[in-house]
Amino acid sequence: MWNEKAPLELLKHLPNVLTAENLAEIQQVIDNDKFLNSQKLRGDLCGKYAPFCKYCDNTVEKPCAVAYVRMKIKEGLQVHMEDIPDEVPEEAIAEAGGITTVKKIRIAVARKK
Repeated sequence: MWNEKAPLELLKHLPNVLTAENLAEIQQVIDNDKFLNSQKLRGDLCGKYAPFCKYCDNTVEKPCAVAYVRMKIKEGLQVHMEDIPDEVPEEAIAEAGGITTVKKIRIAVARKK
């Protein structure tokens, strides 16, 4: 579904410290691909579009680009972003409604005799 080649090629030609302008370029490439796939699948793909969505912090500008770069950093790419942490801050996960822990609940159903 998602085309990783385009943002990766762009990232290879950008400096090791990414500026807001660099992130805007990456965001544009991702947005174009996400839009085309959203049209094909007839639905909004935000949050389920690509593997980098799990690194998303939608409280920052250019969230897809930031999430993509965070994923690449986790994979070992030596790059950093100006004024944006390489990790998703815990408070951003809480603000975005992310689930940090999962609790299993058992539900008992009474049967009528």
